[in-house]
Amino acid sequence: MSDDAIKLATKLLESDEDYLDNVIGLWRIGNNKYEQCWNTEFHIFGEIESETYHLPLTHVRSKCSEEFLAKADKELKETIEYYRDSVTKACNIIISGKNV
Repeated sequence: MSDDAIKLATKLLESDEDYLDNVIGLWRIGNNKYEQCWNTEFHIFGEIESETYHLPLTHVRSKCSEEFLAKADKELKETIEYYRDSVTKACNIIISGKNV
């Protein structure tokens, strides 16, 4: 597994900070590795990306209103909790280097 994938997976296991940036990074790595991330250890990151595409990444947040950020953060928190077990499982697979 690539060092970048392991680094991002480790970050997701340790903290929810920069969650979307890390998820999208893993989704891109999965797409680059397999052409499409579906039905691979990166599948869950594609699901999350497709459901959260409208939420601001870290570099965009400073351009958003407080009201929008409050709504976005609430939605992101719900998304993180909903997918936590699946993300943890996928991250552990990525870190271990075992493909699905």
